[in-house]
Amino acid sequence: MATPVDYGDLEFTRPARQIKAVNLPVVPRRIFDGMKQYEDAARGFGSLGFEWTTNDANGKEVPGGVIVAHRPADAQVTQLYRMPKDPSSTDLNRLTYFDIGSGRTISMFHGILVDDWRGVRRRGGAIMVMDLNGNEHFQLWRYWEDSLADQVLPKVQGELDNAPGLGRIERLTHDDYRYGSIVVSQTNNLMAFASNKENNRDTLVYVTRLIDSNTGAKAGASPFTLPSRLVAPSTGEGTTMYSPQSFSIDDKYLLIIRRYGSSYNSLYAVDISGEQALPPKLIEFPGATEKAEDTAFDNAVFSHNVNLPHLIYCITNGYGDFASIVTYDLDTASVTHITTSGVAIQAIRPILWEIQNLKVTSDNIIFTVNVEGWTSLFFMPLSGSHKNTVIEVKVAWERGWLTFQTNDLNDKPYELTLHLTSYHSRGRITYLDLLPLLNNVKKDENGNAYVLASALPYAQAAPPTVAHEVPPKLIRYKSFDGLEVPAIYYHPAGQSVTPAIIHIHGGPESQATANYRTPTHSYLLNELKIAVIYPNVRGSSGYGKKYMAADDVLKREDSVKDIGALLDHIASNMQTELDSSRIAVAGGSYGGYMSLATLTHYSSKLACGIENFGIVHWPSFLENTASVRRAARRLEYGDETIPEIREFLDRISPINNTSKITVPLLITHGENDSRVTVHEAVSMYKIVSKNVHTELIICEMEGHGYKQKSVIEFTNAADILFLERYLLSMSNL
Repeated sequence: MATPVDYGDLEFTRPARQIKAVNLPVVPRRIFDGMKQYEDAARGFGSLGFEWTTNDANGKEVPGGVIVAHRPADAQVTQLYRMPKDPSSTDLNRLTYFDIGSGRTISMFHGILVDDWRGVRRRGGAIMVMDLNGNEHFQLWRYWEDSLADQVLPKVQGELDNAPGLGRIERLTHDDYRYGSIVVSQTNNLMAFASNKENNRDTLVYVTRLIDSNTGAKAGASPFTLPSRLVAPSTGEGTTMYSPQSFSIDDKYLLIIRRYGSSYNSLYAVDISGEQALPPKLIEFPGATEKAEDTAFDNAVFSHNVNLPHLIYCITNGYGDFASIVTYDLDTASVTHITTSGVAIQAIRPILWEIQNLKVTSDNIIFTVNVEGWTSLFFMPLSGSHKNTVIEVKVAWERGWLTFQTNDLNDKPYELTLHLTSYHSRGRITYLDLLPLLNNVKKDENGNAYVLASALPYAQAAPPTVAHEVPPKLIRYKSFDGLEVPAIYYHPAGQSVTPAIIHIHGGPESQATANYRTPTHSYLLNELKIAVIYPNVRGSSGYGKKYMAADDVLKREDSVKDIGALLDHIASNMQTELDSSRIAVAGGSYGGYMSLATLTHYSSKLACGIENFGIVHWPSFLENTASVRRAARRLEYGDETIPEIREFLDRISPINNTSKITVPLLITHGENDSRVTVHEAVSMYKIVSKNVHTELIICEMEGHGYKQKSVIEFTNAADILFLERYLLSMSNL
């Protein structure tokens, strides 16, 4: 239960739905009107994957489609849609209509083949992971359609009102704990998930049966609670944070990862074949060159080959600075390197960049590579004439950030949907079949294989574009200690010297990429003629683990100095492009802290600042953040229970340095934020507003980031008005 917020004598206005504002001027209608085309373009489409092809209650085959997430213009929050997998079709059928009056988040929509939890078979649909009000207390829900069930269930107590949608949604968990990380076995018999339901702190792993479940529940109106068995209990040492990864094809093993922090986790195998699961067994990779505490694993997936049932594919940085793909066989304890780059390592195709988004299918592996914020697509067939050849897919598009989903569940492992995000589009979906491309594999000058590809667009899953979009430019500058810092830079078209805003990403283990943009990005460039710079200060991901660890604990303010170096770089090396006397700083979450810290150190070089749901006092943040997150955050930021660390964290906290902020500040925060609680924003406002002009916006029924139409549009407009007044006009109130 969150601690009640002491707003004291703050006087709020309510200028929009779910908005409380303090000391905020009236936002003129012209800004909302001017932003409309940009808001529409920002409502991109996301692909949640292919559906199973299944049969209805009469045995007739029902082809699976593609599930799409999108917020329509008239909806307060994102809704789900289905479209045929054939890109020549323009059908887009809305599945969900429910609005529970909050900034709820659907974090997963994991398709399943069938369940019999209520004694009747419900085919198709999905397990949905969703919170209720932005607080990230995610619950499990079952989405199904009556036409695919053996019988029509009566309305279930607590079922969401989804009229006029075809789909029905019942709640499977009924508490205030957190659930997520859904994994379904290759046999479709089992489902694993993670939850902190044992003690509200440890995130443990549970398994339940999808069919032959024998739950005893009836096909009636009574609510149903999903039964499960604990297979990865608490270690009893500190905070345990497990997440399930993959079932072996014979359902004998479940892979799980124990997470200590963003840069340190371990991979385990759990034998679940008996009535009682055996204790998780640590997998130790032979020949690893890195210390265990400096190693991370991700996307660990068992082979789909019945002849190699216990072969594991995974991403790890256990063999170098960058994450690469390796295989490990549980039966032989042998490792094969697929993309690892190292002098003494023989890999199929060494790649010296971060590997991301690995998927293993029945006939290939598919993955993406993050090259300085731009994505490249690769695949490796597991059979045929190109077996074990890593092939780059050079997709014809403007380039940016690419993610994908495979149709392996319907035995079409080479069929993909691509989600493309770039300066030109905030998220469109296309179709690509890799199989025909194998007939024309080429080699580059280094002997590396590649294919040329043209993805087919889904016309119904592409947002409108904005005229005069500006492509990004990668720049680099030297920081105080000689470290080279990359940044993504956008300059207004046709302009010479302009004001600029430096927007700092959160995380800190995150990255400003070719798709990373503020909601107001294009308006700033096109309408206000403000340049935008997204720096990747030390601590960012994407550049190897040494770079990511360069801001840990006592090195925290070195990342702030990276922003100081950027300000100097602008003044010394970008005079023909940027006006160094008109620079603003902004950021959200950890980027919010960075924005405030930059203001405390460099106010004399700044015009104003915007801070969204940011950390203002390190000790109170660590004490109040959700208990499931606290141990991992202490690993990154420092343990406030250690006196000397607490003294350091107190000293660098922006709330203890407010007298150094001498320019106007806008603060926004979600009232239900369980990561960085709203107390941080309120406390900061009460102190800093005594010294400088400060505006505060509290977003009701929102968490860590904003999901509701009214909140998104109002906070965007408020940002623009603030920048007009204090960056463009240089008012000094």
